[in-house]
Amino acid sequence: MKHRKLAGMLVSLSLALSLPMVTFAAPPADSAADAAPIVILHTNDVHCGIDDAIGYAGLAAYKVEMEAAYGADRVTLLDAGDAIQGGALGTLSDGAFVVDIMNQAGYDLAVPGNHEFDYGMENFLTLADSRADFPWLSCNFMDLTAGTPALDPYLIQDYGDIQIAYVGISTPESLTKTAPACFQDENGNFIYGFCQGQDGALLYAAVQSAVDSARAQGADYVVAVGHLGNEGITPEYSSEAVISHTDGIDVFIDGHSHETCERSVKNAAGENVLLAQTGTKLTAVGKVVIDPASGDVSSELITDYTAKEPVMTVFLQALEAGFSDILDQVVADSEVDLTTMDPATGLRRIRNGETNLGDLVADAYRVVMGADIGMVNGGGIRADLEKGEITYEDIINVHPYGNEMCLVEATGQEILDALELGVMNYPAEDGGFQHVSGLTFTIDASVPSSVVLDESGAFAGVAGPYRVTDVLVNGQPLDLNAVYTVASHNYMIKEGGSGFSMFMDNTLLQDCTMLDNQLLIDYITDHLGGTIGSGYANPYGDGRIQVVGAAEAADAA
Repeated sequence: MKHRKLAGMLVSLSLALSLPMVTFAAPPADSAADAAPIVILHTNDVHCGIDDAIGYAGLAAYKVEMEAAYGADRVTLLDAGDAIQGGALGTLSDGAFVVDIMNQAGYDLAVPGNHEFDYGMENFLTLADSRADFPWLSCNFMDLTAGTPALDPYLIQDYGDIQIAYVGISTPESLTKTAPACFQDENGNFIYGFCQGQDGALLYAAVQSAVDSARAQGADYVVAVGHLGNEGITPEYSSEAVISHTDGIDVFIDGHSHETCERSVKNAAGENVLLAQTGTKLTAVGKVVIDPASGDVSSELITDYTAKEPVMTVFLQALEAGFSDILDQVVADSEVDLTTMDPATGLRRIRNGETNLGDLVADAYRVVMGADIGMVNGGGIRADLEKGEITYEDIINVHPYGNEMCLVEATGQEILDALELGVMNYPAEDGGFQHVSGLTFTIDASVPSSVVLDESGAFAGVAGPYRVTDVLVNGQPLDLNAVYTVASHNYMIKEGGSGFSMFMDNTLLQDCTMLDNQLLIDYITDHLGGTIGSGYANPYGDGRIQVVGAAEAADAA
């Protein structure tokens, strides 16, 4: 997802949930020190949640508390991906300030999630090589030109006579869940990959090779640190699939799907592997305790922690103060709350259902760009807009990627295919779920998806009946042979993000114009008179997306 620096941006614009103890055979401990428990603290999908929930100041305080209880040399802090993107502080620094915060917190290692690449490959590699005081690991993130991993596959850390190997694993979904161009050369050839394809076999082989190598070097325990997930994830790339197709992993610390989980999963040898994930935005800190004396491996999620580490608190305040004058500027007002959530359930809706915020953004795309149709993927809308004053920071939080707006010609068939791809996983969440303007459609949930993807996750066709029906453009039936103008961002139009390859070779009428967040400001100020009014009051939108067949689909399931 193409990004601009700060100047360009502004000009253009302890309650714990416990898993029953999982026990493994323990190596002998030669001394009391070596027999002391080892504590692994973990985070995932923080997405620039600097001060959210526990926050980094709370994380730092808890780490200090654990070091006092167990010894500083027995505590490790790691992150399972998607730390540097998702809020204004990350956007305005290309993730660098978040890495600075992680350095201050004392992270020992991290794994790149798909969103670590959002500011470009060169930027990520610079952060990894020069900015971070800790290594990023991944056994399956491959430099295809060299034929070797682009990062170290694993790290072995000594705890006296006990050695733990941390094996990094990145999701192959990165190829479509960030801009595919990030992994390509100037001719569109992939020069980076994630051992994707062959129904997961290449991924499993890469993981097993790293685990075996670490064991051969003397690792007593193996902790996989993966940005893979389970809910709504390509099944063969899920953490449960990796566990079930490998052996030798004792603990799997996960990310990507924003789940809160602790459970036991059987590996290929029928042995228990502890799987844990903390959700998102530091709503929990994960704590895994390995007791070498007994072989016990236990886990808990710390969710009710209010202490703040004072040095980190001052550090964060200093960072945020540098941008406060800019970010606090009021750019518009709203008479209504605009949401990514379902108010009835409290669950996120932006990735599987219409919302008023999705309608607003799609309208902005269509109107400002002068298009027949506006389309925006739910995964690109990252924060709510509350009633009242709207600041620059609020808008950046909605659209933190800094994508650039494009206008493209597309046939009715291509538009239908894009809508079909967006609902491929419905009712499960999907970042490619499309919010629309100038267009309405119906999802028939009783029809199984027959979308075909290629090995990189890009759209390759539809093999059976479409789930999307009754498509109307400005009240008229969609003509599959007609040509329409579609406004969206470069991630979807030019780069095939989230698998939307159907537009990539089409005629561009406007190529990478203003940033998406600046366009949203312009729509509110220039076309809505500076105030979002009652027309957007319904949190479920104004009925552009209808669903039928849900009962039949539930019965079939």
